Amino acid sequence: MYSSMLSSANTMGHVQNRLDGISHNLANSDRTGYKRRETTFSDMLFQQVNNQPVPQNGAGRLTPEGLRVGTGAAAAQTALRLDQGSLKETNRELDFALTDKDVFFQVESAANGEEEIQYTRDGSFYLSENDEAEDGWTLVNNQGDYVVNAAGERMDVPAGARDFTLLEDGTVEAVLENGENVEVGQIELAEVTKPQLLEAAEGNNFQFPDLAELDLGLADVVEFVPGEENVVVQGALEQSNVDIAQAMTDMIHSQRHYSFNARAISQGDQMMGLVNSVRG
Repeated sequence: MYSSMLSSANTMGHVQNRLDGISHNLANSDRTGYKRRETTFSDMLFQQVNNQPVPQNGAGRLTPEGLRVGTGAAAAQTALRLDQGSLKETNRELDFALTDKDVFFQVESAANGEEEIQYTRDGSFYLSENDEAEDGWTLVNNQGDYVVNAAGERMDVPAGARDFTLLEDGTVEAVLENGENVEVGQIELAEVTKPQLLEAAEGNNFQFPDLAELDLGLADVVEFVPGEENVVVQGALEQSNVDIAQAMTDMIHSQRHYSFNARAISQGDQMMGLVNSVRG
């Protein structure tokens, strides 16, 4: 009886983790480029009990011999799902959508107190005033992180630039007030070869953990590719890959799973109280 209550209590804690993950996915279902996470479960330690020592007495049995007395289920993994989200046309010149599920835009973020490269699928970019120049802008994402070009530098834009165009090789070009074409920079994408190492960072960005602790280098987890026309679509944004109907179904199943385990604890407590009263 006690082991059954312990199993249910262990499982409830991990089911709550799954509910938290589903809630987070639903809360971000409208966020551009958001990638959902899914929790999978595995059995915790269990014991095989041989309750039929005489094989002849088990003739005609349809179920496996013995009983498995376990201690519940545990969350085995919270996996990042990089399925492609649908594209939404915006016709805005500085909106870019990715059509390859394994690539990310590179941005320079200072959210952790120091400048570092992070990765995002959100291609809604804006012009921010350039503090290092008297007259000009810098291309940033909607969090204010600087977009990085193929040279690893920020993409500066001369003042008065307009009519931004994405060329076939991923170069962003603009037109100055005098009609002259100017190159803003070439978009370079990061193709992540080990996506499950990615951790959520500030806002809608991702980052890698300390790769040195994992005995890995950046070349082991990322390959850099140009943002060519067949991979980057101008005037569109990628929507989140959260299936709201499926997420709601998973939430209902998880809530029922949680409720059943809570009921098992309640009934076990009642039975133990009954036993104690009989003993008295």
